[in-house]
Amino acid sequence: MNKNEELAPHVNDITRALKGKASEEEVERELQEWLEKYRVDLPTAKRSVVNKLGGDPQDLYIRTEKKIGEITGAEKNLEVKVRIVSITEKNIEVDGEPKKIYYGIFGDDTGTIPFTLWEPLTEELEKGDTVHVINAYATTWNDKPQINIGSRGRMKMLEDGDVPEFKRTPQRCNIMDVREGMRDLIITGRILSLENKIIQTENGEKDLCSGIVADPTGKIQFSAWHDFDLKEDQVIEVEGGYIRSWRGVPQLSFDENASVEVLDDSTVPSGADLEEAGMMTISQLARRGGAVDAIIDAVMIDVKSGSGLIFRCPECNRVVQKSACRIHGKVDGEPDLRVKGILDDGTGALTVIITRDETEKILGYDLDKAMQIARDRMDHGIIKDELEDRLIAQPLRLKGNVTCDDYGLMLIASDVQEKKIDMEKEARRLLDEVRI
Repeated sequence: MNKNEELAPHVNDITRALKGKASEEEVERELQEWLEKYRVDLPTAKRSVVNKLGGDPQDLYIRTEKKIGEITGAEKNLEVKVRIVSITEKNIEVDGEPKKIYYGIFGDDTGTIPFTLWEPLTEELEKGDTVHVINAYATTWNDKPQINIGSRGRMKMLEDGDVPEFKRTPQRCNIMDVREGMRDLIITGRILSLENKIIQTENGEKDLCSGIVADPTGKIQFSAWHDFDLKEDQVIEVEGGYIRSWRGVPQLSFDENASVEVLDDSTVPSGADLEEAGMMTISQLARRGGAVDAIIDAVMIDVKSGSGLIFRCPECNRVVQKSACRIHGKVDGEPDLRVKGILDDGTGALTVIITRDETEKILGYDLDKAMQIARDRMDHGIIKDELEDRLIAQPLRLKGNVTCDDYGLMLIASDVQEKKIDMEKEARRLLDEVRI
């Protein structure tokens, strides 16, 4: 194959992108000049030729135009015409530098889909605007497709009638099964706690009702951005809720676009029964990204450094090392007790923090006695050694909030119980599992 034959498909790409602004012969001459004279790579040469001859380099890419309901999560050069159902600004760090991004929901007559815009907006966009998105790409998150608009992507405003009203298809969901980004949910549960407060927003003061709602599968924090006259211990059905996350923990939100119905009290177990809802495995927590008041049965496999008798900075509460805080320097640390360990339940592992009250219960004595023991032995590490003896390989039932960050899952335990095992019953169960 000669050189002209090798360049032929790329010449065709450029000619197509130029839409009749130059002949194939002119395009070929320009392409060869960029490749041979300026010695740039082929993709750069193609974009440069299109730009020089009056075209848009973005038109080099063959676009995949789809409706939202057709998106699988593997599309490149994606093109959609959509309505903005919601859009929110967020500040993140990239390579140590602050960066502003936008996330929200697109909709059309086939459904809705989450999106993230990774570049600055060229014009203000608001809920309800209709836009033409060009050169986006689709990925999946929690097995659901989402749209990303990067440096090659563009968004153009459209007239309102250019995009049909988006289709809302409410989805009934158990609390255990919610994931970040889910929308148009129907969730039924009992309100276990409730707090009304006034918060300051960009548009002035706004009433917020927040609390915890539970069903037999688990619990979730909620925020109601409209006065639905909610009361503690009510059984409610929320239609039109959506899920956002804080530190990986899914949270239910609903506003004036949602509907809330108070149901018969007998449709959901009592509050006392629901206090024990939320038994989960670590693998379920990893898929979900966290939980409120999760209950875990697991074994402590490691008690890490920084457990036992520790000292905290009186200014910022950080643990001090050798009487020095990494923020405030030399300080007189205040004593505390905690356990920082690793739990494993056979499906996965997570970090656990057991605070002072629960650590005192495990030890059987309080902080003052721990200080006295350490002074008598002249060894602060003696308390950690005792905790290791009591906890390592010990089956435990723990309850608390599970968060998720770059370091993985972390359980802040509010209750720790030694789990009693009927060894004979457990042995029989295991034999039944392996018996042929």
